Amino acid sequence: MRYYARAFPPPGGTTGALADLFNWLVRARDGYFSLPRLQFEAITFGLAFLVGLLVMPIPIYLAGLVALKAYHNGGLFSLYGDWFAGLFGAHSSFWIVALGPFVFLTLFRACRWLLGKTRDK
Repeated sequence: MRYYARAFPPPGGTTGALADLFNWLVRARDGYFSLPRLQFEAITFGLAFLVGLLVMPIPIYLAGLVALKAYHNGGLFSLYGDWFAGLFGAHSSFWIVALGPFVFLTLFRACRWLLGKTRDK
């Protein structure tokens, strides 16, 4: 009888897919960290900028929902519409939020570098 036909699969019978997933993640991480410096920084900037563009409006919306109640133009998708309109309208506050994850990551890396320098002394 095959394991998927039983009520309970055999122990360790379904770990192959999970192991393949983690193996892929490990290979992707190792490939990312082995990139040349300029390519590594460009990909890091791109990923942080995507997080700033696509993810940051969600916590802003949730914080506004808790502190200020409902968004006056509608829901979350209305906020995304206003968000991209503000970005294309070249408002500096929108760009500060969009670039925020990269700035935070850069400050974090600079602090780690400084702490490493002070430990070496």
